[in-house]
Amino acid sequence: MTGLRNKVAVIGVFALGCFITFVVLTVKDVFKNIVEDQIKEHTKLKMNSEVYKNWKDPPVPIYMQVFFFHIENPEEILKGNQAIVREVGPYTYMELRHRSNVLLFDNATISATTQKSFVFQPDMSVGDPTVDLVTTVNIPFVALLESLKHIGMAQKMFMSFLFALKSSTIFKTHSVDDLLWGYEDPLLKLGHKLLPSIFLDSRFGLFYGANGTDDGVYLFSTGKKNYMDFTKIIMWKGQKSLSWWASNTSNMINGTDGSTFHPLIKKDEALYIFAPDICRSLYLMFEKEVKVKGISAYRFTVPKEIFAIDNLSIEGFCPERNCYLSGVLNISICKQGVPIFISSPHFYNGDEKLVSDIVGMKPNMETHQTFLDLEPMTGIPVRAAKRMQLNIHIQAVDYIVQTGRIRTMILPVTFLNENAVIDDKSAVKLKWVLHIIKVLVYIPYIILWVGILLFLIFLTLAFVMCRCKENKEYTPVTLKLPNIETR
Repeated sequence: MTGLRNKVAVIGVFALGCFITFVVLTVKDVFKNIVEDQIKEHTKLKMNSEVYKNWKDPPVPIYMQVFFFHIENPEEILKGNQAIVREVGPYTYMELRHRSNVLLFDNATISATTQKSFVFQPDMSVGDPTVDLVTTVNIPFVALLESLKHIGMAQKMFMSFLFALKSSTIFKTHSVDDLLWGYEDPLLKLGHKLLPSIFLDSRFGLFYGANGTDDGVYLFSTGKKNYMDFTKIIMWKGQKSLSWWASNTSNMINGTDGSTFHPLIKKDEALYIFAPDICRSLYLMFEKEVKVKGISAYRFTVPKEIFAIDNLSIEGFCPERNCYLSGVLNISICKQGVPIFISSPHFYNGDEKLVSDIVGMKPNMETHQTFLDLEPMTGIPVRAAKRMQLNIHIQAVDYIVQTGRIRTMILPVTFLNENAVIDDKSAVKLKWVLHIIKVLVYIPYIILWVGILLFLIFLTLAFVMCRCKENKEYTPVTLKLPNIETR
């Protein structure tokens, strides 16, 4: 009996200890703080750390798919007919990114330049970019037209004669390789020869000079003072930035959608990303939950309001006020005045008139939506696609015969699909980390259930022990009858 009493006492003490431990762990958020401390430790850019190495040379491959809109009827367009285009692509390039000129400062900031190189992927492309030809807008010609709008008739006629001498027209046919990486333009060549201070180069290409170069110096936060600021862009090219979240970094978000963790970027909050190629920031909103290689993620997408155009943004390009349409964004200010507008591919989420004006537009959410998939517990990007279309605003100019009777329109030129998916090795590693985090999070509840089980065992044994004690103390009474002899 004494042994049983000791066992019951030990079990009771352990049950009580489990309850006390659960209360302490829950109130003090011990394991939550452990996880947070680990996340904070891994959201600091420290020289020679694994985080620093991944930041300097991102391990996840990024692919850039290029699609062109080949103009099928250039002569008819000059006569005032509707434009007919045909999508050609993809031509796929792997983006190799490397941060160099890294300087770490005492105020928890770090500066660097990002060098990009592009390697053609023939097995992921539709053809040979050096051979395949595309007819599209002659962008240098259109850029020059913008400067001719407000000059006199005589000057315009002279320029039209000069265009004829140089065989310059509003539409030109070039190879995909030339359109991307550069070709010598006769107008730019003449301008560079006569006015080198204005025409800095005789070549033009959508990515001319971008292969193997950087786009300026960035100043980032290291996350040392506040891990929520990890890799936040503070300045770019010496200009103060907004609180932009760099889409190619592992910016950490603390938490999940459960009761224990609370994400810093919630589903109802906007997520800002930096887009230097369009001279502004973009914001993304939560759309839905998705799975990427077995990893649960939050999908953030660009809302249609991001391309809602106002009257001022297109002023000067639409004198007849007939192209105030949502779905395109004017970025001519940061493109030396060239009337360039960006949109989602095929004018997805844009005004229906943009789509109906150009024969060949087929907007589709699956292939034309920009999105970012984030693992909510760590904030690590597991999949992303930035899909952006470049368009040129064109119209007829009086006394410039090369523009004919062309309609005023926003004509698509090309669209890019920059995409990346977490590789299998990183996915396995991330799932293992998430498993450990979940185990740590649920340890207090495991201890609680162990305590409840021990408490039930304690009650059962205590009940049995009490019954045994009652049976031992019970003594039956024997009635002795007197011995009566019969006579």
